Amino acid sequence: MVVPSHSDENSHSCEGQCNCAHTTIENPVPPAGRRVGLNRGIRPWMASLIAIGGIIGSSYYLGSGYLISQMGPSVIFLYFIGGLVIYTVMQSFAELLVNVPRHGNFISYSAEFISPTWAVGTGWSYWFNWCAYIPSEAVAGGIIMHVFFDGVPVIIWAIVFLILITILNLIHVGGFGFVESTLALIKIIHNVAFCIVAGLIVIGLAGTGTAVGFSVLFPPGFTWTDAIFPAGFMILLANMALILVNFQGSEIVGLAASETQNPKKVVPRACRNVVYRILRVDIIPILLLVMILPYSEANLQDSVFSMALAKYGFTEVAGILSFIVLTAAFSCANSGFYGAVRALYGLSLEGMAPKTFAKLNKHCTPMYATLFTLVICWAVLGLWWFSNGENELYVWLLSVSAFTGAICWISICWAQISFRRRVYQRGYTKEEIESPSPLSPWMPLFIGIILEIFALVILAFNEDLRGSLYLSIPAILIPMIIYYIGMRTGRFKGIKVIEPDEQSFDELFPDKRNRQSE
Repeated sequence: MVVPSHSDENSHSCEGQCNCAHTTIENPVPPAGRRVGLNRGIRPWMASLIAIGGIIGSSYYLGSGYLISQMGPSVIFLYFIGGLVIYTVMQSFAELLVNVPRHGNFISYSAEFISPTWAVGTGWSYWFNWCAYIPSEAVAGGIIMHVFFDGVPVIIWAIVFLILITILNLIHVGGFGFVESTLALIKIIHNVAFCIVAGLIVIGLAGTGTAVGFSVLFPPGFTWTDAIFPAGFMILLANMALILVNFQGSEIVGLAASETQNPKKVVPRACRNVVYRILRVDIIPILLLVMILPYSEANLQDSVFSMALAKYGFTEVAGILSFIVLTAAFSCANSGFYGAVRALYGLSLEGMAPKTFAKLNKHCTPMYATLFTLVICWAVLGLWWFSNGENELYVWLLSVSAFTGAICWISICWAQISFRRRVYQRGYTKEEIESPSPLSPWMPLFIGIILEIFALVILAFNEDLRGSLYLSIPAILIPMIIYYIGMRTGRFKGIKVIEPDEQSFDELFPDKRNRQSE
């Protein structure tokens, strides 16, 4: 991780007794056998579950209901487009993680391969992305709890969710890894169970006893285009940004790289595998869902998967699945809180945020970054009082998260393209790059950058989601403007180099052309 050039204090000091090394100007090199910063408490099996679990949240179980109600079965095409985007992003991320290991991950890559000013916007927007997404998950949890206990307002349950998330994130990283991987496993079991029951309904071995087949997907009297695209083809473009929210969280496995055991082997493998698991765990359930539930019956009142099973008499199973959605909301909010805090921690180490946010407690947890993130999450949840109800607030927060989160993905692909270009300029070939991203630079450019930018621009033309831009765009531009002015006026001294346990790009890829000329 790069550190501020003006660091004259502990760049990430711990309070009290701590088992992590301290980096000061007087003792820049950590003692032998000890490492700088965060603990490596996340085990390989946890990393794999976190990678897939991070993308299965309430936006999948509840948000899919909204999308299906808006666009019908064509939502499946939207999921495939989202899958293609996340495949591109994760392959680009894996290449960067293996060849240029950085504790700050995409924030460090943005600073090193794009520009420090852009890195500031990327890092702060990613942090704000989760500050919007975490309250949306809390609201989703409140919606589900309201199904079971309709006498308690949704906002009360949302507050309870935030309190629980806060408590969990105040403990050390080992607690996060175990809890998040366990919750991810529960979500995977949910989807597998739904696929089994839905498959039996389709072939007639469960439910009404009559095979549903394709009768719901292709109602009598409809052409296949009218059945699949009841709202037309343009609806795919209008909702493209929202589908990206359903895949956000995949990059958490990269953020966890600095706390993962054997990251050079484990993290790239998790990045590669996450796409295939998306196909099995995410897209197949959606396909079965639109085969048994008419799109006109989908809504945001409950898990759309539970609605589908309840329609065929599986009320007890539907109730269990609704309860499991609570774990999904809690899990993604928890991993999002983790990602937000670690992003703020990384910004602080890089001199892009106050140094206070890099201080660690005795468990090597960024305590001040945690507390500040919590305050902003509560402030965002306070927007409840200015909305027309939980459904409007939920969709609006998802669109904010979609915009700011996509900036992170665009930055990863942009940094990978820049990295590859610089490596080639130094005389290296693709064969000398570990875990190279396929079809680079064309696939990262057109799928990871241009397509995502197009999806974000479309938000401005969606009347229901346009208001999210009033928060999303300032979340990116304001930090960049502040940093740029600070650099020009000399108030900020920028980025120095890297942490003592990291190698610079020049060390990792020395210029072959110079050696050949000698």
